[in-house]
Amino acid sequence: MKSTLLPIAAIWIAAAAHAAQENPSPSVSVKYRITGLFSPEREQDLRDAAKKMSDVSLSGIDYGASEATFAYDPSKILKGAKPDQVQNHIEGLLKNASNHTFGLKPLLATPREKLQRVEIAVGVLDCKACGYGLYSIVMSVPGVEQAFANYKEGLVTAWIDPEKTERSKLVDALKKREVRIK
Repeated sequence: MKSTLLPIAAIWIAAAAHAAQENPSPSVSVKYRITGLFSPEREQDLRDAAKKMSDVSLSGIDYGASEATFAYDPSKILKGAKPDQVQNHIEGLLKNASNHTFGLKPLLATPREKLQRVEIAVGVLDCKACGYGLYSIVMSVPGVEQAFANYKEGLVTAWIDPEKTERSKLVDALKKREVRIK
């Protein structure tokens, strides 16, 4: 009896593996704005952090829009989760994997053409961490929808909702943190 069960079990396991290959669980893609993606070199940092995330993969990055697409198998994680629960889960994984230098936000609610581009020249800084500091200051101003910080050239670029903020508020926030404005 024992000898006939082993081949039957092996056949069943092989059939299940084959069925799984032919009918993989459907992957779900979700897109979010990424906070912390303030310079082109941060794209690789995002890719490296995503490799550390379990059960979620990074499918694509749109640096210009500060957006990323993630994929996950809802049969493995987040069964029956609501969209905000999915975002919170993925954001938690991303924050842990990046030492809290990346986060997620919903996609822009205000159309890009209604946003105003603001550039502020600051003193040239030494490192990526300085760029992150500039970025963090500007992004903390209500009404800022997207920002980039080029620490090598000393330039901060932000897209703001002009109904909620103005350039002077960004400059004030930077000056408050003792950033030299040119």
